[in-house]
Amino acid sequence: MNIILLAPPAAGKGTQAKLLENKYHLNHLSTGDLLRQVASEDSELGNKVKETLSSGNLVSDEIIFELIDHYMTETTNHQFLFDGFPRNILQAQTLDHILNEKGDMITAVFLLEVTEECLKQRITGRRLCKNCGAIYNVTEPSLKPKNESICDKCGHELYQRDDDNEKSFEIRYREYKKQTEPLIEYYQNQNKLYSIDSMGSIEEIFHRITSIIEKEMIK
Repeated sequence: MNIILLAPPAAGKGTQAKLLENKYHLNHLSTGDLLRQVASEDSELGNKVKETLSSGNLVSDEIIFELIDHYMTETTNHQFLFDGFPRNILQAQTLDHILNEKGDMITAVFLLEVTEECLKQRITGRRLCKNCGAIYNVTEPSLKPKNESICDKCGHELYQRDDDNEKSFEIRYREYKKQTEPLIEYYQNQNKLYSIDSMGSIEEIFHRITSIIEKEMIK
């Protein structure tokens, strides 16, 4: 089972991906995590990626392909959950080619639908734990930590990503509309796209996704 989560920035891909990863033992492949890992390294590539992410611009396809290929080659679990990839038609075609060479394919694509205003609110209020990776949001009561700067789960410091600001969001959202939205039709034509109403609690959204998986994909 190979799944893609398709959504604009701050729609909740990361949160749902972790839940799906745990429930179905999928290999969670997040280009965002891969890029941030590279950006933390003191190297020419790391500094270039860090500068690009901080500005809100997108990293080149060439770098993305390099990271994805390396990750898929190194791992032993070949049931993937793609989070933040593909983001354009070329990447989708390349991913199809990579999987086809391995005798595999994408099983389903879940489109998480959220209004633009809600996305903007989510992205500026998002906080992450430096230690355990827990995700919070100071603007949403159900996701708000007890202390705005401390993780409820492990007690470590929370932080706001450099690109979690309104200016970066507007850039990323415009790029999503231009580059990524065409993937909706691409996967519709393959009969693999499922639209998910992502307004509501984390549990409600997760149930909507898993209901489709259990009905359509788990035999």
